Amino acid sequence: MITSRPLEQTDLEAAVALLHADDRRWFGEPVLAPEDVRAEWDRPGFDLATSSEGWFDEEAPENGEALVAFATLTNRGDLVVAVDEAWVGAGLEEALLQRWEDEARRRGMPTLHRDLPADDAEGLARLAARGWQVEEAGWILRLEAATALEAATLPGGYAVRAVAEADLPEVHRVVMEAFAQYGPSRPYEDWRSGMVDRPDVTLGHWRLATHDGVAVGACLVQDPLGAGDGEAWVPQVAVVPDHRRRGLARELLVRVALAARERGVPRLGLFTYEATGARGLYERLGMHVVHRLRTCTLEL
Repeated sequence: MITSRPLEQTDLEAAVALLHADDRRWFGEPVLAPEDVRAEWDRPGFDLATSSEGWFDEEAPENGEALVAFATLTNRGDLVVAVDEAWVGAGLEEALLQRWEDEARRRGMPTLHRDLPADDAEGLARLAARGWQVEEAGWILRLEAATALEAATLPGGYAVRAVAEADLPEVHRVVMEAFAQYGPSRPYEDWRSGMVDRPDVTLGHWRLATHDGVAVGACLVQDPLGAGDGEAWVPQVAVVPDHRRRGLARELLVRVALAARERGVPRLGLFTYEATGARGLYERLGMHVVHRLRTCTLEL
C-alpha cells in the first residue's frame, strides 16, 4: 500500500538514493552530491513540512516502509520529482506533478522549473503534454586530470587570491551582479546557506579576482567527500559585466583547478546553460561535455 507524508531530515539518504538511481539511468554515474540536497533542504525559507511530499510503500519487505517517490518545491519555483524505476508507469510522477503544480498556483508563483536529461524523451514529452515549455539546453562539462594548465599574467591592476570569511559579502555581490540577467537576486543568507555553510566547502580553495583591490570576479568550488573519483565541482564562476573579456573567468578556473590538483583532486566539473554563452570558454580551457540536459518551464 502506498502512503504519503511530508519528508523529514531522516529521509535524506533515501531521497538521494532515488536521485542517484535516476542519474545512473541517464548519465551512468551520480551527478548530484548528497550535500546539494542537504543544502537545499536547509535553506532559509524552505520548509520540508509544507514544501515536500514522500510516497512510501508500506509493504516493502526490508523495513516495512520504503520511499518510492518524492517531490520538493523551493520558493524559487524549482520542482524536483523522483520516482523509483520499479514504479515508473504507475502514475506516481503524474500525480506528484499535478499536486505541486496546483500548490505552486495556490502560492502565486509565476513559474516552475525542472532540468531533465536531454535523452529522457518520455519525461520531456510528459511535461510538454502538461503545458511545460522545453527550453534551453544545459551541459555538464569536465576538465580531466591530463589537461595541461598554466596560470597566466593578468592585465594591470588585476589580481587573483584566495577567499577569506571577510570577503563573502563581496563574493555574493559579484555573483549576484554577474547573474542578474538570469533571474532575481538571492538574499545573502540564502546564498550562503547553499554555497558556503557546507561540509564540502573550504573558503581558502575559492578564488577572488580584484581590480585595484575591488572584487570583480569569483570562482567557488566544492571538494568531494569520502570515497570517490576525485572531482571537484564549481557551482559558480562569475565576473561582473564591466570586467569581462579580460581573461578573468578563465584564470579563476585555471587557478582553482591547479589548486585542486595540488591537494589531490585531479578533475573539475561544472554546469552551464545555453543562455550564458560560456560553453565555448570552457571548451577552450580544455573541458568537454559529459552530460546534456534540457530546462523546462511552466508558466503559471
